[in-house]
Amino acid sequence: MDTTTAYFLDYADEEFDGKPFNGLSFMATLERLDPDMAFWSDTHEGYSAWSVALHVAYYKYFVAKSLGAAASIEPYPFEKGSYGFGKPATADAASWKAVLDYSRKAHSIVMAAIRAAGPEKLAQMMPEWDIPYGKTVAWLASHDVFHGAQIRNMGVPGLKESSEI
Repeated sequence: MDTTTAYFLDYADEEFDGKPFNGLSFMATLERLDPDMAFWSDTHEGYSAWSVALHVAYYKYFVAKSLGAAASIEPYPFEKGSYGFGKPATADAASWKAVLDYSRKAHSIVMAAIRAAGPEKLAQMMPEWDIPYGKTVAWLASHDVFHGAQIRNMGVPGLKESSEI
């Protein structure tokens, strides 16, 4: 793998669950939420952080499956709504922990598959979306950043304002 691609993939890992340059990682944002905060959906956009977390996890699973690497995270364990947004019937600590654990595992699996894919595979078209896998990889990284910022700006009670983080 060339150095530029390695930097990009390392940065994607940091944005998901590390110490990125631009603020809290996606997982650090989720970990600031207890189950009730995550479940709360009276937000500016009507989404809960829980449903956004499921959406992000679903697309990591989806891309891993497209790359032929999802066996260890199948079947997808959560109810899936439109575009992967889902929400359990109740909020409890065990269910929230399951979402966080699956999110980390799905990220690890998809990133390992991407690193193993090589430039030839990344140049191939992802049949489900008719775009190159390489572009899908770039989208995955920005997806984490977008939704982390979205959650921090949803108005979830108890989550500190971004200027206080």
